[in-house]
Amino acid sequence: MNFDRDVLEFAINAIDELQVKLVQHHQLNNPNLTAERTLQILRGYREHDSLRPRYTTIFNQALVLLVSYFGSSVHDLFRQGIASALMRGSDSALLREQIKISFRDLRDADFQLKELAPDLLVQAKDISFQDMQSIARSFKEYLDITIDRSEDLNDIILAQGCRHVIVHSGGEVGNRLIRQISGAKPRKLKPILNVGESIQFSVEEVSQVAKSMLAYLEAVASQVEAGEIPF
Repeated sequence: MNFDRDVLEFAINAIDELQVKLVQHHQLNNPNLTAERTLQILRGYREHDSLRPRYTTIFNQALVLLVSYFGSSVHDLFRQGIASALMRGSDSALLREQIKISFRDLRDADFQLKELAPDLLVQAKDISFQDMQSIARSFKEYLDITIDRSEDLNDIILAQGCRHVIVHSGGEVGNRLIRQISGAKPRKLKPILNVGESIQFSVEEVSQVAKSMLAYLEAVASQVEAGEIPF
């Protein structure tokens, strides 16, 4: 996300070395013949973050990728929890769940039902791992795992809603997003959004989303691990 700053830093360091060589080794003191003016311009860009507006799209795209990565991570934790719960064998909503399976699915999974069962459940119940309501409901119903509501969780709900808007609506806030995040309070990020405004995340905001997601994943992982049994 700091690509513009990294590029400027690299350019300034390289040109600064050239400037030293021009002055010390070639005895060039005329500013028109050295890199001093170029260094002044680049340092000004760095000081005022002049290139940052040209890279703001990267920040929103980083948020989109972060939400997708979070969904994939939660999916992995759910699969792990389901596999362990099936091995425990205690009566639960999970064991009473009925799903359909074809011989093709069995063959493709090399007849390893332990590996196949979590994905069959996700497919049969159309569980979305980019929607916190779906995530919370599935973990509670099948694994009896509940994560208390917090600012971190509310920030994740905001991020998921904004991800959808960035991808499908050009980043413009609509009524659907407002409804989706209406209950996500209190939260650290973007406490006020209005219909029609454009969503723009900063580096700091994306980093905060990442921290909130990590805290949630660690909380879920600890409960999944507490219920595991050796295979």
